Amino acid sequence: MITPAWVVTGLLDSGKTTIINRLAEKELKEQDILVIQFENGDVPLVEAEHIRCMQYTKSQLEEVPYEICEEVFNQLTEEPVDLVLIEWNGMEHFHTFEQMFLQFQMKPVISIEKVIYAADETLLDHRIADSGAISMSQVAASDCAYLSTGEAKEVKFGRDLPVFTEENWKGFMNQLFRYDVKPHIWLMSVTAAAVLYLMIKPILGSISFSYDIFLTVFLGVFLQAVPFLAIGVLLSSAIQVYISPDWIQRKFPKKVIPAQIFAVFAGFCLPVCDCASIPVFKSLVKKGVPISAAVTFMLVSPVINPVVILSTWYAFNGNLAMIGARSGLGILCAVVSGLTYLVLPPKEVFTGKIVGSIAKEWVDDTSSRFLQMIRHAQNEFFSVGKYLLTGIFISALFQQFRPAMIASGNGSSLAWSILFLMAMAFVLSLCSSSDAVVARTLASVFPVGGILGFLVFGPMMDIKNIAMLLSGFRKTFIVRLMITVFVVCFVGVFLFSTFYGGGIKL
Repeated sequence: MITPAWVVTGLLDSGKTTIINRLAEKELKEQDILVIQFENGDVPLVEAEHIRCMQYTKSQLEEVPYEICEEVFNQLTEEPVDLVLIEWNGMEHFHTFEQMFLQFQMKPVISIEKVIYAADETLLDHRIADSGAISMSQVAASDCAYLSTGEAKEVKFGRDLPVFTEENWKGFMNQLFRYDVKPHIWLMSVTAAAVLYLMIKPILGSISFSYDIFLTVFLGVFLQAVPFLAIGVLLSSAIQVYISPDWIQRKFPKKVIPAQIFAVFAGFCLPVCDCASIPVFKSLVKKGVPISAAVTFMLVSPVINPVVILSTWYAFNGNLAMIGARSGLGILCAVVSGLTYLVLPPKEVFTGKIVGSIAKEWVDDTSSRFLQMIRHAQNEFFSVGKYLLTGIFISALFQQFRPAMIASGNGSSLAWSILFLMAMAFVLSLCSSSDAVVARTLASVFPVGGILGFLVFGPMMDIKNIAMLLSGFRKTFIVRLMITVFVVCFVGVFLFSTFYGGGIKL
């Protein structure tokens, strides 16, 4: 019999035993429970008929970890229970726990289902920073966090981790009693999906939906985006680990015009697409860079960097007027959009408080800064990556209907063509390093103004960008950014096309 297990970890005096007591007395009183404690705090474990306890000291954990596993194995084999609650020592690396309980010998008797990180919000910043890699390993392995004091909305653990407090105990219980789908269930689901596809394939054919084209587009966009996302998270992590907030705030231009010029110059020098600019933008804001300059950088870098300029030159056969128009309008629209945040600064940008800055937060005397950077990049990549995949999936669906979309916009007025192709760029979510090739195929159908709208607005704002922004920014900030960029790009491209667009020959 395989017994499910919940693990409660966290620093000393974070309320781990209190959580276990409340679970055992209130939520699990009908269950037979085995509690395994690897540290003894000030709060004693509650005594009850349905609770058994095994206690070990830190020295035992360090000296005889596998003997402990053998005792647990024998206990669960001889006297099975409904649930195991494990109180993990807050000063022990979670890798030790994984070596003990995820080994092959333990698989027949125990399955780790949930990991809870207990914390006291009042001392959180300093204590996590002091414990370094130990706390980082525990947070990284956790499914959720529970704060004994403070407010959940004020804390974010440097990753996408649900945070609960006493006020949201019911939500905390829902999180614990919700089980993820097991691998074999996923396998059955994939098999069922394959059978369902074979059944409905004739119907998809009748509506001109090609699974092969969808898969090709999805993989194509994915393979284009992932390398740039990797570059972006590595650059973001390097900024977080190697550069202190004081240094950036001291060196970054204080005046508005120099700050905007510096942001544009940085956007030109960094060969990153829109997938990479968002993680870098997040790091810059965390480090204290003015929001107006950071927004300008995020918007301008995927439009004017050397890779994009080269791809535009190639797609339009060296048409310098088209390259200049795209780059110039990109700079203008990015700067104007950034300056709107100087006139009316947002009250809050992130979804919650980030616990320290990463260079200060995960201080680890036993490892190099390079390893810290790699750890942060890994967490950032997988945190943002799932949102990127969602955006790519949606955009691949829309690209199935691109011929119909083009046909519906053919022969429209200048203003409608710009709006239509801006909307099309948003839903197609093409990589900025390759969107010029697609835009060139539209040049025989739409006016130059519409093509410019497609090339200027698309890299700044599309479905996958919105999905990635949702990984760490408030919805109010994202909505304002999207509306601002859309309006500024439309007005800028429309005015340019009205007074000069006829001078560009494609």
